[in-house]
Amino acid sequence: MAYYLKKTKLKGRTYLSIDESFYSHDKKGTAHKCFKSLGSVETWQEKGMEDPISHFQKEVDALNQEKSTAGVRKISDKSPNMYLGYFPFQAILDKLQIKKYVDYFKLTNDFEYDLYELLSSLIYARAVNPCSKHRTFHEVLPELYKAVGYSYDQLLDGLSFLGNDYEKFIEIFTVQVNKIFGLDVSKSYFDCTNFYFEIDREDDFRKKGPSKENKKAPIVGLGLLLDRNQIPIGMKMYPGNESEKPVIRDVIDRLKMQNSVTGKTIHVADKGLNCAQNIAFSKQHGDGYLFSKSVKGLSEEEKVWVLLDQDFKEVKDSNNKVLYLYKSCIDKFTYKIEHEGKNVNIKLTEKRLLT
Repeated sequence: MAYYLKKTKLKGRTYLSIDESFYSHDKKGTAHKCFKSLGSVETWQEKGMEDPISHFQKEVDALNQEKSTAGVRKISDKSPNMYLGYFPFQAILDKLQIKKYVDYFKLTNDFEYDLYELLSSLIYARAVNPCSKHRTFHEVLPELYKAVGYSYDQLLDGLSFLGNDYEKFIEIFTVQVNKIFGLDVSKSYFDCTNFYFEIDREDDFRKKGPSKENKKAPIVGLGLLLDRNQIPIGMKMYPGNESEKPVIRDVIDRLKMQNSVTGKTIHVADKGLNCAQNIAFSKQHGDGYLFSKSVKGLSEEEKVWVLLDQDFKEVKDSNNKVLYLYKSCIDKFTYKIEHEGKNVNIKLTEKRLLT
């Protein structure tokens, strides 16, 4: 355990505290707690103290000196643990030259912090230790190689700004990735998901709907478009109470138009999006799909092949132990869709894989 002088910037003032770093058995890593709150640098200067930071650093040194007899390594104003694994992401971000475009937002907004620093540091923190924004600010960001210069309130303010204009930032990244590294849209992949919020009430965007975790909390849906190499090229969020089945068609059309995608798009989805209308939509636009199906929901005719105990192939491990069985077939299957206000049956050729 050791002491260090913590400096926190908030609303134009620098607040000081003496914090302790120690090993937490619950977290199985380093944790921090406040040992003594010291107030702001500005307040001490108003009281006549010329250099509060140097003054209290001496107090930290004295506390560490007392601990040194117990064999605890002395540290000053920095935690001994550091995250260094984000450097490859930093190199990529620098090469993409995102900063000059993010800085344009300063022209129309009066930020009291560096928006690019906030965005990039959150990317690095997410890469090395994904967790809540509260934990990110208090536990991860202080252990990056370069300290950040914004407060927790400013982080929340920046997140709100980024969230309201997320499509603009996605477009910046997409354009720069295409320019520097290149995107291959000869084939693309699309998938949907949703995520929940630990809030009690719905708002205009976060609505209660079917959650993949079976949570009852408000959720938001997200559609993601990837290029041939699974590099993201488009994203769209929508209220959680909207059914994904019709939304997927609108999102795919919009994202393909925005990103000039003319090649085949593979729709990837679980059985939640696997409806006849979406399958027909995929076929109609020359696209493909990878959908899962429930055997229970198949027609009696389709179950015949599933239940036949033949044509199965074995997949074995290195010890020749059977891991699972599978079989596949290509055939025409009947779907009922709505066409010009009427329900009609159509036959579509599919390859099906049973495990």
